[in-house]
Amino acid sequence: MDIDILNADFGISGTLRFTTGRGGLTMIEIDNGLATALVSPYAGQVLAYRPAGAATDLLFVSKRAYFAPSKAIKGGIPICWPWFGADPAGLDRPAHGFVRAWPWSVLATSTLPSGATRITLGVADDARTRALWPYYFNLLVEITVGATLGVELITRNAGDRTFQITQGLHTYFSVGDATRVRVLGLEDCNYIDKAAGAQNAIRTQEGPITIAAEVNRIYESVPPALTIEDPVLERRIRINSRHSATCVVWNPWVATARAMDDLADEDYRLMLCVETVNTASEVIDVPGGGETRVEADYAIEPL
Repeated sequence: MDIDILNADFGISGTLRFTTGRGGLTMIEIDNGLATALVSPYAGQVLAYRPAGAATDLLFVSKRAYFAPSKAIKGGIPICWPWFGADPAGLDRPAHGFVRAWPWSVLATSTLPSGATRITLGVADDARTRALWPYYFNLLVEITVGATLGVELITRNAGDRTFQITQGLHTYFSVGDATRVRVLGLEDCNYIDKAAGAQNAIRTQEGPITIAAEVNRIYESVPPALTIEDPVLERRIRINSRHSATCVVWNPWVATARAMDDLADEDYRLMLCVETVNTASEVIDVPGGGETRVEADYAIEPL
């Protein structure tokens, strides 16, 4: 991406500029008075967000994260699409789909009446995508940086054949100590406990979620509002979702963190994923010419 052209076409004076970041990847820096943020057009991924007055960023990004073509960036809000998790067809295609390690196009930037900044990025099908997934599509992400952070993923079927997707906003939240946080809102929800190797065993959440071992769970029939309470950072993170009835909660814990080259050994204490998704029993049919959306809004407030 040509930085000068992007700034000429999409830059907003005093608010939004394109720069060259880690690994030579193009980045979008935003500072609009309401918040600061960093967005990577490569992968369509929010990497940082801090509302005015907040002491700590909302999001976690590993210091060992890869910033290189064809590599997923460990942290921020990776976009999982058109499947969430392992390749559903068993064809050895990338886990969590292909767009989280794919160049997105910058389609629009604007300042909203509230003073928030909106960025629209997109991926459209081409010969390379159809070799992986044989459908015609337009995929958009609308990122709104204001007093809260909004992310909306929009799938449009540009062909005449219905296709099925699962998808997710694989959000990595920064926490002071994962062993001391609580996730509220999923009490009494059923979940699939993948960390226990029991993908077909349904368990029920009793009380708030706490982290004392590896957690990898798919919750179903979830409410739209969830909260992470973080006594170390003295804050609550509010997550409000739309068009999502499933949620993933993930912390890799000790052994899995040590096995990941792009995660430091102690990073499991500094992150927690609470993911707005459509997965498991929530498979989305998108008819020819149709569209579907999944949205999340994130806010920080004092504890």
